[in-house]
Amino acid sequence: MRLPTRLAVVLCALAALAGCASTPPRDSSASDWPMVPSSRAPKTASLLPAPPPPESAPTLEDTSVDPADTLVSLPVPVDASPMANLENLFDRIRLGYALPDVQDKSVALQARYFASEPDFLDRTFERGERYLYYIVRELEARNLPLELSMLPVIESAYNPYAYSRARAAGMWQFIAPTASRYQVKVDWWQDGRRDVVDSTRAALDYLSVLHTMFDGDWLKAIAAYNCGESAVQRAVDKNRRAGKPTDFFHLKLPRETRAYVPKLLAMARILANPGAYGLEFASIPNKPYFARVEIGGQIDLRVAANLIGATEDELHSLNPAFNRWATDPDGPYHLLVPFAAAPGFARSIAGLSRELRMPVERYTMQPGDTLSTLALARDLTVPTIRELNPVATLDLHEGDDILLPASKIAPLRAGLIIEGETLLPGHSRKTYVVRHGDTLASIARQNGVTLGDLARLNGLAPHAPLATGYHLVVETSDHRHHRRHRVNRAPTTTSSPPRNAG
Repeated sequence: MRLPTRLAVVLCALAALAGCASTPPRDSSASDWPMVPSSRAPKTASLLPAPPPPESAPTLEDTSVDPADTLVSLPVPVDASPMANLENLFDRIRLGYALPDVQDKSVALQARYFASEPDFLDRTFERGERYLYYIVRELEARNLPLELSMLPVIESAYNPYAYSRARAAGMWQFIAPTASRYQVKVDWWQDGRRDVVDSTRAALDYLSVLHTMFDGDWLKAIAAYNCGESAVQRAVDKNRRAGKPTDFFHLKLPRETRAYVPKLLAMARILANPGAYGLEFASIPNKPYFARVEIGGQIDLRVAANLIGATEDELHSLNPAFNRWATDPDGPYHLLVPFAAAPGFARSIAGLSRELRMPVERYTMQPGDTLSTLALARDLTVPTIRELNPVATLDLHEGDDILLPASKIAPLRAGLIIEGETLLPGHSRKTYVVRHGDTLASIARQNGVTLGDLARLNGLAPHAPLATGYHLVVETSDHRHHRRHRVNRAPTTTSSPPRNAG
C-alpha cells in the first residue's frame, strides 16, 4: 500500500517520535505523582523540527492582519485589574482573602502539620504554577474568596491526574455523578474532570451553589463540597433541633470533613504569613501561563506537540483530559498551549491539512476481519472506526477498503487511569456473551453495574443494539459500598506525611 509522500513523511516521523521519545527523569520523592512534570524543569528537545519562536512576546489583544490570530484567546478576559501590576501571584491571592481566620485549635494543628512538610508544598506549587493564575482570575470574575485557590492543594496536591479509590478524578476531585450534574464530559476520548478549564468551571459553579444553599456560610459550603450537601444539612438540622450552635465547628460531620475545612484555613494562614512558619514560598508570576488555541477539528497530540515546539509531557499537563493520543473528534476543538507559543501554533494549525492533523491509513479487509476484531487489535472502539468511515457497516466484506488511524490512539501513557477501563483494586472483569433479547441495560442490571459504566467500558452508546454472540467486557466491584477517600489526606492527630500527596 502506497501512501502520499507528504503523509508518509509525517507517519515516519511520528513512528520515530513514539519509539524514541524519552521521559524526563522522575523525582524519586514524587513517585506518587508521576504524570505531571515540573513546570520549572528544563525542556527536552523535540525530535521533529519546531516552528521558530515569535520575534516578540505575544499580546493576545493585539489586532493583527493575520487571520490565525483570531484562533488565540485567553480562557479569561484580558487582565485590566489594578492587581495585574503585582509581580507575585501569591500577593494577589492574599489581597483577595475573604474567609474568616478562625482561631480554632484544629486550624493551628493543620497549619503546623503543613509547615512541617515544605517539600510537599514546594512540589505542589511547582505543579500548580501552570494552573493557579487561571483559577485566581476565575475566582475574581465570580467575586469568590481567593482562598478557594488552595482547595486543589487539599484535594489533589494540584495534580490533574489524581484519582481516588472512590473514583474521584482531577484537581478538583469530582466523582462521575457530580461531573454529569455540572455538564462535564466523560467518554472514551476524554475525562473532563481532568480538564483544567472545564473542571474549574464546574467546581466554582458547585461551590457557588453550595454557598447560596447554606445562606452565605462559606465554611459549611466548603464542608459540603467534601462530604455532600445532604450530610451537612442533616448535621445542621440535628443541631438546630437540639438547640445547639449550627456553625461548622459545632457540627457532627465525617472525620475527613472535620479536618478538610481546617486544612484549607491552615493553608490560607500559612500563605498569608509564611515567615511565621519558617517558610519562604518561591514567587509565581502574576501572568498567564497558557492561552487557548482553536484547532478546528481532531488532531494527533504528537503532531500538536511538534507544532508547538513543546515536549509531549508539557502538552499533556496543560490538556490532561485526553485519554488517547488524539483529541476528541466531537470536540471541543481547542488546546491549551504555553502562552508564548500560542501565536506560532495558531498559524501552523490554520494551514494544516486533515491528513497531517490526524494521519490515517487505508486498510483492505482481510478474511475474518470485522470492525470488532479490527477495533480489538488496534485498541480502538467500533464507534471510533465508524467516525472515520461514515458509510462503514458491520457487513463489510473481504477486499473492502476502510480508513484506520495510522498511529496508535490507545491510552495516552502508562499509568493513566481511565474511567470505566482501568481495573481498580477490589474490582474484577469478565467477558459476557450476548444472548437473544439482551440489552446493555439488562446486562448492567444482571451484573450490578451502571449502564453508563458498561457502555463506556465497551465504547458503545447506552442504547446501542446488541447482536447475539457479541462479546462485552463487564467490570464488577468486589465491595458494594466504598467510603469516599480523598487524596492528600493529612492526619489530624499525627505529623506523618500525607499519603499519596507528593
